[in-house]
Amino acid sequence: MSWKFWNKSAADTNKKKKSASREWFDAIIFAVVAATLIRGLFIEAFTIPTPSMERSLLVGDFLFVSKVNYGARTPMTPVSFPFAHHTMPIFDVKSYWDGIKLPYYRLPGLSSVKKGDVVVFNYPMDADSPLYRPVDKRENYIK
Repeated sequence: MSWKFWNKSAADTNKKKKSASREWFDAIIFAVVAATLIRGLFIEAFTIPTPSMERSLLVGDFLFVSKVNYGARTPMTPVSFPFAHHTMPIFDVKSYWDGIKLPYYRLPGLSSVKKGDVVVFNYPMDADSPLYRPVDKRENYIK
């Protein structure tokens, strides 16, 4: 074992440094992958869409929902644009590709739903609707 580990060896000095653009590209890819995994498995931000909970939460309020407590649902349409729920913000087109569909599966959670808990669920839609979306891409409602 070399006790002079702080001295750079000849192999370390011959390594080619990454360009600044390559470092930025690597950092952006890492951030997108990390944010997608965190949003998909651990925590996600939601807004209150309807006045049904007006005694405790107002329309437009933001809240962070832990997916660990009741178990996160795995994506049924895995090929999608990150950071967009069901439509692209400017172009108003689908943000996912439904060519690959996976079966419904929910990861095990730490607890079960109890009376009085605030939960987020997908609003059920008719399959005949002109805006039919897969279950994981439907509107979220908070009750």
